[in-house]
Amino acid sequence: MNSLAYGEFVKLIEKHKILPFSGFVPEYPSLTAAASGNDWHTGTETDPWLWRIRVVEDGVAAYGKFFSEKACFIHREFFPAVRSILSSGKTVDERYQDGLLSRTAYHLYKVLREHGNIDSRNLRKAAGLHTKESKREYEKSLVELQNYGDVVITGAAQQNDHTSGWSSMCYQPSDVWLSSIQANDVSVPIDDAKKQLIAELLNSCSAKSLKFFAKKLRLSELEVH
Repeated sequence: MNSLAYGEFVKLIEKHKILPFSGFVPEYPSLTAAASGNDWHTGTETDPWLWRIRVVEDGVAAYGKFFSEKACFIHREFFPAVRSILSSGKTVDERYQDGLLSRTAYHLYKVLREHGNIDSRNLRKAAGLHTKESKREYEKSLVELQNYGDVVITGAAQQNDHTSGWSSMCYQPSDVWLSSIQANDVSVPIDDAKKQLIAELLNSCSAKSLKFFAKKLRLSELEVH
């Protein structure tokens, strides 16, 4: 099987706008499927494990766990519309006041805004969630912020001197990331965001994959059809 080149990976994101890291969306492409012939975790030019960070640094797409625990890439021009739907068009403060955001997630977001781009290990320390007992709460809150589109993964900080060692992911508020790559960060009204989203999904989805996205992004049957 031929390996996938980085440029081809970028074209996949540009074509589909939303590209899952792994194959969790039925009848829909993913990086792991497209790059199954690549040399994963080798640190070489054809290692897709490195691309998940490179594509963010290049300003091509946002990367994060936007659908439950599952990571995916969302094209930079498409991300504001998806974020609008994920957040129900509400700010972090509004969602916290409405009881839609947990206290820990809200605290974590405030710490992120103070520090900007920060790796997970230092973020836990800064937030006072570095103990073993608070690890689960920290991880749950971090995913919660990504599910709302408030936070994106922006890099990887090496945990030790061994290049083969697992790295600590870096996080940043999504609006700060969009600003850093000089992308459009204008808030998209919910109705406009849904129209934009549906138009794109209809171009690249089967009935099964469309049903998945419709459920995750709260698109009604009438809107999709």
